[in-house]
Amino acid sequence: MKKSLLYILCSVALGTSFTACDNWVGDTEPTDFLTSEQVWNDNTLIEGVLAELYNDVATNGNMDNDVNHSLFDDFMWCGLMNQDVESARNQMVAYSYDEFRYYDYAYIYKCNQAIESLATVSQLADDTKALYTAEFRFLRAYAYFQMCIRMGGVPLVTETQSYTPGMDVTELQKPRESEANIYKFVYEECMDIEATLKGNNGVTNKSRANQWAALALASRSMLYAGSIAKYNITAVRSVEQPGVVGMEGEDPTDYYTKSLAASERIISEFANNTLQGIDNPSSDNFYNAICSKDNNTEVLWTKDYNASKFHTFSFANIAQSMNEDNDNGSDLCPTLQLVETYGALQDKNPDGSYRVYTTRGEIFNPIQDVRLKGTCLVPDQEFKGATLDVQAGVAVYDPSVEKGYALIEGSDPKSTFTGEYTVNNKKYTGDGGTLVGNDGPLNRATYTNTGFNLHKFVDETAGSSARGQGSYIWYVYFRMGEIYLNAAEAAMELGQTSKALTYVNKVRQRAGLGANSWSASDLTIDNMLNERRRELALEDHRLWDMKRLRKAHGVWNGVESENTMLYALYPYRIVGGPDNNKFIYVRKVAPRFLAPRNFRVGNYYTAFEQDVLDKNPKLVQNPNM
Repeated sequence: MKKSLLYILCSVALGTSFTACDNWVGDTEPTDFLTSEQVWNDNTLIEGVLAELYNDVATNGNMDNDVNHSLFDDFMWCGLMNQDVESARNQMVAYSYDEFRYYDYAYIYKCNQAIESLATVSQLADDTKALYTAEFRFLRAYAYFQMCIRMGGVPLVTETQSYTPGMDVTELQKPRESEANIYKFVYEECMDIEATLKGNNGVTNKSRANQWAALALASRSMLYAGSIAKYNITAVRSVEQPGVVGMEGEDPTDYYTKSLAASERIISEFANNTLQGIDNPSSDNFYNAICSKDNNTEVLWTKDYNASKFHTFSFANIAQSMNEDNDNGSDLCPTLQLVETYGALQDKNPDGSYRVYTTRGEIFNPIQDVRLKGTCLVPDQEFKGATLDVQAGVAVYDPSVEKGYALIEGSDPKSTFTGEYTVNNKKYTGDGGTLVGNDGPLNRATYTNTGFNLHKFVDETAGSSARGQGSYIWYVYFRMGEIYLNAAEAAMELGQTSKALTYVNKVRQRAGLGANSWSASDLTIDNMLNERRRELALEDHRLWDMKRLRKAHGVWNGVESENTMLYALYPYRIVGGPDNNKFIYVRKVAPRFLAPRNFRVGNYYTAFEQDVLDKNPKLVQNPNM
């Protein structure tokens, strides 16, 4: 018997597709060990190893970590308020060069060990071993993809490495591969295992890698590689080791072709050319296509949750008027910039005066894109049996002041306009009506600071925003909305206009914008980028799209503007005059947001830790650090 020993720790079993690890971990003392033969010939133990690796899949933000979504432009941090938090999120001078780092060879080692053990130790049936092996290969490929989009080319290690005392350690040191070679490895792995992963196509809640997840990773990785090869800038290159960043010398055509082909396989074989809810566009149907597990035909691969493994994303992000607990809510709030990607808001008349609305929600009525309310909660929108009650203050009618109104705000939610208020040495008397809404907006924690709240991934199930119960909504890694947009972008880059329009207009049709809302003149990379921004908000795409297209340093340039500051839209109730008890809107920089986004050229690739460079002199640091 092989004498190498493993102690297997299973931290979580994902979804109903995995056998619960508690059955065996509970009977194992911390000092007990299991032999390789025991582990790799037991389905439960193998699935325990898989469960741990699935649980540790790298993302920038997810249900267990909402913070990172506030580090770029579409969502603002409105939660916990102390100076450390504010400095890191709302007052960040510039992105640090170690931001978004992921360099995890312990994870790679576990995958390699599993692949080798299944090949050499396991006596399970060949088809069972093949499926498990394909899963470990997929997880390894996904980890390399995540390292590549952050670090560029990294050492490609596909076998376990062991150190024997006295050996030359340089034998274990590997240089960085080119960025192109890492992308090619990811793609080739996906294409080699996708047929085997058919065995997981029926897994409940898609928590394990299946054929479509493999093809989706091929689609995404090749789109990223193609766009970097096409749009890289001369400042982003390595002099010490050309090719480790920037896809130097690579022709984007082959990458786009492979991305399109992988996307079309999914579209034709999985979705049969449909998107969930396309026949009946609505905000609820868009929300359900992403967030509801029942009969879902949209989602391809997820991180799933259940009663034994729930998350508190809803507890942290639900609007105050809808919460089922206390001292929580509104961590992430959509910005006005995101809201206006769905349609421009008319808060002013052509002459610059305020436009008056009968209700707080009326300003949003002209927006046809149902994704707005499927992604965000806007004033007067209903969710969980309540109405988002957002009102910043009152606008007292006074023709003698600029724009005809004296704006008065309060500091407490659900407050009334009573007593006397002085504005610019003029006194105004309250009318007893609402001053500030139950949901703010307020310049304080757990209330929206932007005038909007989050809808996507916030659970409508009763009790899901209470800390004791939590939510079981899954986090989506891949879904059909992305695949159609990947196909559209790749086809556009290949000059296949008709095909590009077919795919992007399917997405826009599901959004309620009609079957042929775009024509050939709309097919630009900036329009595609904004379409992805609307469709895929909060799904860990925005940052990487801005990076792969080399847009980030120009848009988030550190200079105060509508691109770099986070904006809010505040409703005010009119008091007095001909429009008494109607509403006006004021757009402003969100009060807690104080520093413009500053993405430097060196941020396109994250710096290697000095300790990593010291241990492996064959590595080179990324440029512009």
